[in-house]
Amino acid sequence: MPLMMEDVDNMEVDMDDLFGDGTGLSLPSRPPPSKELHQRVDELRGSGCCQGIAWSKWGSIASITPNGSGLELRNLRCHPEDGTWGLSEATVIPQLTSNLDGGPLKHLSWSPTGSELAVIDSAGRVTLLQIFSSLNKPMMCRPCGPEPADDLHAVVGCFWLNLGPFQNRSAPRVQQGPAIKEASGFRYDASTSPNLGPTHPIPTKSAFLYVTSNGSLRLLWLQSNGKWFESHTELESIISSDDLITHAAICAERSPSLLIALATSSKQLRIFRAVIHWGLPQTQEKVNPMTMTLNVTLQTKPLTVTSWLHDVPGDTLNASHLESSMVQLSHLKFLSPTVDSKNHITPPIVMAVRSYLPGSTSHYNQEVYSTVDRWEFRERPQQPVHSAFENLSSRKSTDGSQSTKPGVIAQLKKLESFTVNKIIVAVQTMYLGRVISFAYSDSSVDYRDRITMIETFNDDDLHRVVHLSQIGFSYTEDEPCLQVALSPSTCSLVQIRNDGKVKWKQLDYHLGDIGSTMEHPRYAAMIAALSISCSTSVIMSMNYDDIIATAHNLAKTKDNLAYDWLNELAKILKIIADYSEEAHYDVLIRNTMIQLCLSIQNSLGFTGEFNARKFAGKFSWLVLQLRNTVVLVTMAANMKVPGPTHDTKSTPLDDPEVITALAGSVRWVLDLMAWITDTLLELPSTLPENLSVTNPTKLSLPELLAYLHATNNVTLHLLLSSPTRGFLTAICRRLQHLDYVARKAIATNTNHPNQGGQGQQSISQTLRAAYVQIANLTSNCIVRIKTFEALLSSLTSSIKSAYTNHKPPLSGNANNSTGPSRNNLEIKMLLGGEIPTAFKAVIIDLYRGEQDNEPKTQND
Repeated sequence: MPLMMEDVDNMEVDMDDLFGDGTGLSLPSRPPPSKELHQRVDELRGSGCCQGIAWSKWGSIASITPNGSGLELRNLRCHPEDGTWGLSEATVIPQLTSNLDGGPLKHLSWSPTGSELAVIDSAGRVTLLQIFSSLNKPMMCRPCGPEPADDLHAVVGCFWLNLGPFQNRSAPRVQQGPAIKEASGFRYDASTSPNLGPTHPIPTKSAFLYVTSNGSLRLLWLQSNGKWFESHTELESIISSDDLITHAAICAERSPSLLIALATSSKQLRIFRAVIHWGLPQTQEKVNPMTMTLNVTLQTKPLTVTSWLHDVPGDTLNASHLESSMVQLSHLKFLSPTVDSKNHITPPIVMAVRSYLPGSTSHYNQEVYSTVDRWEFRERPQQPVHSAFENLSSRKSTDGSQSTKPGVIAQLKKLESFTVNKIIVAVQTMYLGRVISFAYSDSSVDYRDRITMIETFNDDDLHRVVHLSQIGFSYTEDEPCLQVALSPSTCSLVQIRNDGKVKWKQLDYHLGDIGSTMEHPRYAAMIAALSISCSTSVIMSMNYDDIIATAHNLAKTKDNLAYDWLNELAKILKIIADYSEEAHYDVLIRNTMIQLCLSIQNSLGFTGEFNARKFAGKFSWLVLQLRNTVVLVTMAANMKVPGPTHDTKSTPLDDPEVITALAGSVRWVLDLMAWITDTLLELPSTLPENLSVTNPTKLSLPELLAYLHATNNVTLHLLLSSPTRGFLTAICRRLQHLDYVARKAIATNTNHPNQGGQGQQSISQTLRAAYVQIANLTSNCIVRIKTFEALLSSLTSSIKSAYTNHKPPLSGNANNSTGPSRNNLEIKMLLGGEIPTAFKAVIIDLYRGEQDNEPKTQND
C-alpha cells in the first residue's frame, strides 16, 4: 500500500484556497537583505576597523572611494542660488601611495582636534593627513611606513588620545541640557565630564593608538619638532590562529591609563591596561612642552579574560547556519567611564554586537536581528588572607619582610543582553557617553540609555527637552544603507548607500504642524532643543552647520524662528550685548558671541544671491560687513610685518595693494553712512497717518516696529542698538585715522621727497596713488565722517540718559533675574526685536524739528 505522502514533493498546493476563501494573505514582508549588506556584515565580522566614512568636529566628511584607492572629502554648504543646504561636491584625493601593495583603504578616524585624519589600509599601514585652512585640502603629515604588507599587521582597533588641559586650566567636556520648562520660560542646565586617560604633553596635540591582529600595540605620537614617531609593544604572543585578534576596542580611564578589550578567534574577551610613559624630565620647574624632547614607551598589563560568547553551547556552534553566524562579532566597543545624571561615576562597559542575516538561498523568509552583549568592568580589592597564613614561608619575601600590599582583582560582570530585529551598522556615543546611538541598515536610528539600554529621546516630553528626536524629529527611512556616521552635533548623519554613494540626512519633523510662536509647546520645545545642541557645539568648538540647515528649513515658514532661537541661545551662552557706556570698543570687536549670533541670523536670512533678504537677514548682513571692515582697518594699522630687510619691520599701510583693497571698504562704509542718513530722514514722511516719530501721543513702539519690519527698514535698529552703534563709532574713528595717514603720506611724497636726516622716507608713486584714492573718497563723501560721528555721540548721550531715568530702573547686570536688564533689551534690539519703551524719548528727540508725513523737497 503506497504511503499517503510519498508524492508530497510533486504536489501543487493552492495556499490561497487552502481554507476555502479564495483570498490571498496580504502579510507585510520585509525585503530580503541585499548582497551589499551581506558583504558589509562579513567585513564587520572580519575586522574591528573598517569604517569607510567619518565626520570631523570641524565639519569635514571623509569617505573612502568605492574602489578603495583614494579619499573623497565633502562638507555641508549653502547653495548660492536658493540658500538650500546640502553636501558639497566631492574633492577626490587620489591614492596615497605610489602602489597599492597594502591593499585597499579600510578605515578612517578623525582626531579630537578635528584636523588630523588617520587613514588605514588593509595591511595595517597608517597614513596621517592634516587639514589647516580648508576643509577639503589635506596635507600629508605622516606617510605610511615602508614595511611589507602582512595580514598579521592588519589594524583591528584604534583610538585617539583625548586633548589635555590648556594653560593649566581643566578642559572638561560640556553638554548643555536638559531644558526644564518653567513659568517664565526654559531653564537650561548643563553637565560636565572630565577629560579621561593620558594626554599628549603638548595640550593642543593628540596621539594615535592602534592594535594589530597579531597582538601588537602601536602609538603614533608627535615630537616637539613637529615630526611623527612610533612606539610599540606586544600585548600578547600569538601561537596559533585561535589567538589572532579580530576586534579591539580602547577607552580612557579616570587615571592616566587606557583599557583595551581584545576579541580573539577563539571567542575570548581579554582586558588589558596600557600606560604611556612620555619620558619627560623629572623636574619641579615649569618647562615649555614645545621645547621638550619626548622618549615614549608603552607598558601593558593583562587584567582579566572571559568568553564573549555566553548563550550558545559550545557543542552546537556549527549545528546550523543561524548559530554559526551568531558566533561572529560585528562590533566591539569599550565605553569610557562617565558621570550619570546623579553625578555618580559609571564604570567602563564592554559592548559587543552579533548580527544575523538569513542565507541568500533560504527557502523561507527569516527575520534579521542583532544581539548586543554587555559586560561591566570593575576592579575590587582582593580578599585579605587570614593572619595565620601570613606566617607561612611562602608568604615571606627574600629579606624576611611580609607582603602586606593588598591586591586588586579585575572582573567583567555580564549585563543583560538585548536583541533588535534589525542589522546594526554603526554604534556611537553621545551626550557625554550617557547615550548610545544605534544606526541600522534600514536607515533608522535609535538612542539608548548607557546603563539600562532602554530607548530614550522618544518620550515626547515637552517640559524636559534634551534632543530634537525627543519631540518628533526623525530620519526618513527611505533606502537601506551600509555605513553611517553621525555629525559632531548629532543632529544629522551621512550614509554610504548600497550603490556606494554618500548621502546626507537631516532630522525632519513628520508630525504635522509644530506651531509658530513660543506659546505653542512643541514649537517652544523645538527652539529649546536647537539651542541646547547649538550651544554645546559652540562651547566644544564643534561644527554646527547641520543645525543651521535644520533651522533654515523651518525658518522658511516661521518668520520668528531666528529671533526666538537666538534669544534662547544668548540666554545659555550668557552673551553680553550692552555697550551703551563703552567709550572704546575694543571689547566689542573681540566679542565673538555677537558675531556668532549675527552669523546665524545672516545664514537663516539667506535665500539666494539674487533674492531679497527680510529684516533680520538684512540687518545681520550689514552689521557683519561693518564689523569686518573695522577689523580689517584695525589690523592694517596695528600689525607688524617683516620689512625689506630681516632686521626691519613695516606695517600693511606701507603696502599699495593693501591700501587699494582698503579703498573699496572705505567706499562701502561711506556709502553706508549716506544711506543710513537718507533713510533716517525719509522715515517721518513715509509713516502712516496714525504713527508719528515727533508726537509722543502718536508714537506706538510696537506699531513702529511692525512698520519697520514690513518695510525692511533697519536704520533705527542700527543706531539704537549699542553694539551696532559701537561698530559705527569705531569705523568712524578708524576712517579718520586712515584719512590722516593718507594725507600725511601724500604730503610727504610731494613736499619732502627725501629727508633722511629727519627720519622721514619718501614713498613710492604706487603707494601715493593708493593713498590718493583714500583721500578722494573721504573728501568727496556725501556725509562727513565727523558729522556722522557727532550724530552717534549725541545718540549715545541720549540713550545713557534714557537708561538712567527709566522707571523702574534698568539693571546693568546681564545676569539679573529680578527685573529687566539693559543687556536683555540690547540683545532683543540686536536681533531685530522690540525697541525698549525707554527709547521713546530718544526717538522723539532724534526727530525734533522734523515734520511727519510730508515728503522732503529738493531744498529740504
